[in-house]
Amino acid sequence: MGRKSMIASVVAIAGTTTVLLGKRGLRAKVTQTVHEAYHKITGKKKREEKEKQLKIGHSHPHDYDDNKMVGEGALTSVQHYNKKQQMSHQ
Repeated sequence: MGRKSMIASVVAIAGTTTVLLGKRGLRAKVTQTVHEAYHKITGKKKREEKEKQLKIGHSHPHDYDDNKMVGEGALTSVQHYNKKQQMSHQ
């Protein structure tokens, strides 16, 4: 490969990269794909995946969003039970 063709290749790659990464949506997709490939190659899990695995069944007392979700779920089942009991006593 000659010097001119090598320079032309580098310029073409740089131009293509600039166009692709200049668009916000494409940039996000490229970034996500690169991260997924990295994690797949290295075998490392994303921090979010590790946190999700730790959270399963073990809600942290200061994780208000998770506690709210658990509370709402519990409340739904209690409301369903109460409604069923009221219907059976009528």
